[in-house]
Amino acid sequence: MKETKLIDALRQLSTRERTRYGELACSPFFNKNQKVRRLVGHILKAAPDFDTPGLDKGVVFAVVFGKGKAYDEYKLNNIISDAGQLLYEYLAQHRLQNEPLSRRTFLIEELIARRLGRHLPQAIRRNHQLLEQEESRSVAYFLQEHRLAEQQDRFALIRETRSFNPYLQDMSDALDRYYWCSKLRIACDMASRNQAISAAYQCHFIETIQEAYRQAPPVLQQQPALQAYFTALQMLETEAEEHYRALRSLLQSQPPLPREELYDLYDYAQNFCVKKINSGQTQYYAEILAQYKEMLDRRILLRQGYLTQWSYINIVTAGIRLREFEWTEQFIRTYREQLDPEVRDNVYAYNLATLYFEQGHFARALQSLQDVEFSDAFYHMAAKLIQLKSYYELDETEAFFSLIEASRKYIRRNRQLSDYQKQSNTNFLKLVSRLFNFRLRGAQPLQLEQLARELDSAKPFANKGWLRGKIGELNG
Repeated sequence: MKETKLIDALRQLSTRERTRYGELACSPFFNKNQKVRRLVGHILKAAPDFDTPGLDKGVVFAVVFGKGKAYDEYKLNNIISDAGQLLYEYLAQHRLQNEPLSRRTFLIEELIARRLGRHLPQAIRRNHQLLEQEESRSVAYFLQEHRLAEQQDRFALIRETRSFNPYLQDMSDALDRYYWCSKLRIACDMASRNQAISAAYQCHFIETIQEAYRQAPPVLQQQPALQAYFTALQMLETEAEEHYRALRSLLQSQPPLPREELYDLYDYAQNFCVKKINSGQTQYYAEILAQYKEMLDRRILLRQGYLTQWSYINIVTAGIRLREFEWTEQFIRTYREQLDPEVRDNVYAYNLATLYFEQGHFARALQSLQDVEFSDAFYHMAAKLIQLKSYYELDETEAFFSLIEASRKYIRRNRQLSDYQKQSNTNFLKLVSRLFNFRLRGAQPLQLEQLARELDSAKPFANKGWLRGKIGELNG
């Protein structure tokens, strides 16, 4: 049962979470089935790897149903399924425990349904206090505002008071904020995806929402979440510099938004910069690095407690492009432990080697890659290219051509590399080999011109800029 969905999910939990799941399975409120309890207790002993002979189905069956019973896979699968449903129950309870506002909302709904009026004032007051303590003021906050106003209005009706109360108006206003914020946020996501993957998402009525926002009273226009999404949408739709600057100003003011939403807004701003860089405006590397530094300071970049390998690489790339070598090396070392353990060694070694190479420390770049076994095809191939370029710079002829041959074999045999990656890397190997031979034996200007024309052709080449620089050196 090592490959069951239950085991797969348990591997993703922390030690404390697995313990809590075991406690829930033993709670008679959630589970009275002793067989499920025995199953959960047995499999949790195999944590965290869940890779022991004790998880063979025959062994598990004997633990759950007792020794001497004839093995019945159907019965065992039913118990495994029940344990899986209990895990889902735990995950739901875990989420509810971490969302006190939602929990209190459900409580108030139940009190209203049971007409327990004496209990409602204190419950509603406590919910209002929790809402005021919320740091973020965005979609989820506006929805909770709406629900609280609705509950207060229903409570007023329960008391059968015919006098005016403000809650119906509050409920309507909060719903407007929730709807507008949700609509603008979705419109931004659609516009971003339409650009990235040529999708055809259509956000209906968004022009009406935008026009209504422009004419809204200041109290609504100045809501930070609405301002941020309205400005981001303008930037995504027009790609105008003024809207990018306006969004950057809003982000730097640290609007009270959840980390996930801030991450998306920064992502839109960074994609704007990437387009500018791709059009030749390399000054936008400074913009990207400044944004990453802000996100690091505010811990916006962490995903499930980790910094993604792609964010790590992008930050290092921007730091190198701006030649902020000291800061970049400090970042590489400081944030190593923030990487997912599964990719940590590969990502760290590759980026450190990249930095050393760009600094001209070719021997140190080779040393950084020496003790790492790259399991991922991308890192394996990227590391080989750094090694090849370092051997080229150090005039290590034998090591260079030996690695050329090994890399060619790796590309032919590897199935993880895409066709484009295979082609671009193969073309790099061919051209860099000829460059090395020209440097050893001398080259005529016409031969170098031919190399330059080939490099500028429609063929894909890895490390095209570096190759162009080496051709220029031989021409020099």
